[in-house]
Amino acid sequence: MTDEPAPDRRPRRKPAGACPICGRKAQEAHRPFCSARCRAIDLGRWFGEDYRLPSDEAPLTDSE
Repeated sequence: MTDEPAPDRRPRRKPAGACPICGRKAQEAHRPFCSARCRAIDLGRWFGEDYRLPSDEAPLTDSE
């Protein structure tokens, strides 16, 4: 038996970077954001279709 602690088997995460909304340091609980507010702002931008993924398809019309 050794006195060494058991190795931590959880994967190591990279240190939190900057919040993509406001630029403050990201918090682990809200990663990659700094707060619940910035997380909600980002979600609202997705719902408002401010973020879009590029596509080669033509947009659908009402007759389709």
